Amino acid sequence: MIILKVFNNNSVVALSDDRQDVIVTGSGVGFHKKPGDLVDAHKIERQYVFQDEHKKRFEQLLSDISNVCFEITDWIVKRATKELKKDFSSEIFIAISDHISYAMKRKSEGIYLPNIILNETKVLYEDEYKIGLLALEYIKKRTGISLEIDEAGYIALHLANFAVANQDNNAVKIVSFTKEVIDVIQNTMNKQLGENTLAYARISIHLKYLSERIFRNEKVQLEDTTYDIRSMLKTDPRMSMCINRIVKLIKQRYDYELSPDEQTYLCIHIKRNVTTNQE
Repeated sequence: MIILKVFNNNSVVALSDDRQDVIVTGSGVGFHKKPGDLVDAHKIERQYVFQDEHKKRFEQLLSDISNVCFEITDWIVKRATKELKKDFSSEIFIAISDHISYAMKRKSEGIYLPNIILNETKVLYEDEYKIGLLALEYIKKRTGISLEIDEAGYIALHLANFAVANQDNNAVKIVSFTKEVIDVIQNTMNKQLGENTLAYARISIHLKYLSERIFRNEKVQLEDTTYDIRSMLKTDPRMSMCINRIVKLIKQRYDYELSPDEQTYLCIHIKRNVTTNQE
C-alpha cells in the first residue's frame, strides 16, 4: 500500500492494491513516513476501508479538514475500541472528524449549538458518553480548545451509531424517541422527572428497548395479561391521560400499536418517577 497522507506516527491514509482508500493504524506505521512511501505491512494493526459514496466524501474531507481532526478521531476510535470492546465501521472516521472540525469552527465563531437530547444520551449510552468526555479532554490538550459538554453527547451517538454490532444506525432515533415520550410524561403529569434518579434511568432504558422493537418492526403480543394492575395504576385521571397520549403518539408517529402489557409497564415506570420519594 502507498501512503497518501500521514496523520501521526500511528495512523496514515493509504491506497490499497485494489485502489481503495484505507486508514491504516498501528504502532509506528507513520513514523518518519511521507506521502509516496510504502506502508510497512508488519506494523498494520487495523484497516478501515472507504468505498463507493463513502470514498468520495472521505476524499473531500482529506482536502478540507486539518490533520489534527483525523488524529483526534483516531485517538477516540482507539480508546473506544479498547474501553467498549467494540469494533467500528470506517464511516466513523468521516462522522467524527467532520463533526469535530465543525464544532471547533463554531467555537471560534462564538456559535453555541445546544444538544437537546444530551440528558437522554447520557443515560442510554453511558459508556459511550464517558468516551465523549475523555475526547473533550484530549481535544483541549491537543488543540487548546474547550468544547462544550454537549459535544460529548454527539460523540457518544456517533460511537453508538457506527459500532459494527449496530447495523441499523438507530442511536439518534432511539434517543429522540425517548425524549419525545419523556416530554409527554412531564407535560401531562406536570412534573419534571429527576434525571439523576434510578427511576429515570429505568424508564429511559425501558423506552430504549421499546424503540428498538419499534424500529425493527417486531410484532407484539396484544393479549392483555396485566389488566388488574393497570386498572389500579390508572385510577389517577392524569395517569390515564398520559398513557393515552403516549399510545397515540407512538401510533401516529411510528405506526406501532402499544400492547396493553407495554402500557402497564409504562404506568409503573411513570408512577415511580412522579412519586415524591424516588429511589
